[in-house]
Amino acid sequence: MRLTDESIKRRRRPTKGQLLLWDDLVSGFGVRLTPTKTSFVVQWRETSSRKPRESLRPHWPALSVARARELARTRLGEVVAIKDSAGGVALRVAIRRWYERQTEIGSWRPRYRSKVDSIISTYFEGLDNPRVKLTAAAKLAITELSQKPVSSVTRSDVMRVINAIKPGIAEQVMAIGSSFYNTMLEQGVECLNPYRNRLRVTGGRSVRSRALTEAEFLTLWRALEAEGDPALGAFAMLAYTGCRRREITQLHWSEVDLEAATITLPPERRKTGKKDPEPFVINLHPTAVEILRRQPVLEGNAHVFWGRRDKKPFDFHFAVMQRLHALKIPDWRLHDIRRFVRSGMARLGVTQVVAELCLGHSAKSGLVAVYDQHAYTEEKLAAWLKWGDHLTRLVGGRL
Repeated sequence: MRLTDESIKRRRRPTKGQLLLWDDLVSGFGVRLTPTKTSFVVQWRETSSRKPRESLRPHWPALSVARARELARTRLGEVVAIKDSAGGVALRVAIRRWYERQTEIGSWRPRYRSKVDSIISTYFEGLDNPRVKLTAAAKLAITELSQKPVSSVTRSDVMRVINAIKPGIAEQVMAIGSSFYNTMLEQGVECLNPYRNRLRVTGGRSVRSRALTEAEFLTLWRALEAEGDPALGAFAMLAYTGCRRREITQLHWSEVDLEAATITLPPERRKTGKKDPEPFVINLHPTAVEILRRQPVLEGNAHVFWGRRDKKPFDFHFAVMQRLHALKIPDWRLHDIRRFVRSGMARLGVTQVVAELCLGHSAKSGLVAVYDQHAYTEEKLAAWLKWGDHLTRLVGGRL
């Protein structure tokens, strides 16, 4: 059938599962209907008989059939071009094209997109990054690797780079490189994946267990008191809520209800938003409410904690972190505050299920998730208040 906006509008949605309708004008272009949404897809056949399928953004009706058909033609043309010539393109060029395509189809959450971009520019394209210090050997290895054709990159080329940079960033470089080469293989480029088995190469993913002591936490708190707003305010909210850094530094006033003493985070602002599409409600301790009431409001800026540039959110920028690291607290990160909150709740007798739910984790799995449908709303409120009382006593009631 020839797809049109009208034919899609008339088509009844399935009550479960999905319904795929293919266009007669462009082979491989179709529309996918589910009980809740309608999206366009493009599909092609590989030499291995696999049929990769990609979704086009945005969903219908924001994206019309005519426009989606044009995007599908463009994408199918890219697939043929990649298959025919990508193996001979320099790695730095090919991986940048791949990044732009993955960005277009929404492969990464916005908060990670800039991070991937930075890693590609520094460790695949060899561009200077003032915040990354590389040895001469690392720079040479990256430069030589970036200029090699995709199909000519070997494992030894990759390992020259990996062995010359820090283990933590090396794991991320391996992950991005492996994902890129997997895409090339799916699109019919004849090449091996020199980044394969990335966890085995880098020794596996290390799980941090660093927990700040109360004395270390107080040292940081007192140092941030000298910094003032917004540094202290953002740090205090991390400590009172147990939220992730950007959930607080990018907090909008529209997400705050001071009268109800709550913060409501939409799914798109949470790490687990795709798995848990419901808004996440955080109950605020009275001290936390007072911190927010005292936070200056910048006209024209929607963020609670605003940065040094107009309309930009505050982040714990390099200068602040340098002063905090000068305190000589060993091996600490801002994310350790979240572990400090979770461990503190456990010491205060908060049950594991409730403490995990306060952090926005999935605390129920298997049959427990099937049969326990209790929301634990009152229990979470009690836990946040109990933790807030303890934290207020710890810092001496100083804001």
